[in-house]
Amino acid sequence: MQLKLTLIGAFLCVSSFALASVEEYKKPRTEGLRLDRCLTWGNECDEPAAYSWCFEKGYSKAIYWELEHNIGASQPTKMLSSKQICNKPGCDAFKVIVCYKN
Repeated sequence: MQLKLTLIGAFLCVSSFALASVEEYKKPRTEGLRLDRCLTWGNECDEPAAYSWCFEKGYSKAIYWELEHNIGASQPTKMLSSKQICNKPGCDAFKVIVCYKN
């Protein structure tokens, strides 16, 4: 009986993993501009912004993100919530966001 329960548990774990979905977004954009690392000017940066991006795409969470620093002057960034544009040298954007849903 114990072996049967173990096999059932292993099957359920593999089945749950098979149903999971992961998507990598390189240099994500919103409305044509690079996605700023903050949701609003200087607030809710990095994790909150990555999670919001993933939620907007239908995923349950962000599991990884990486930033590209000081690109605003050459590649303006746009904040997801406030829609503000940052075109100054010190503006940072996401280089990559990896989203997950199960």
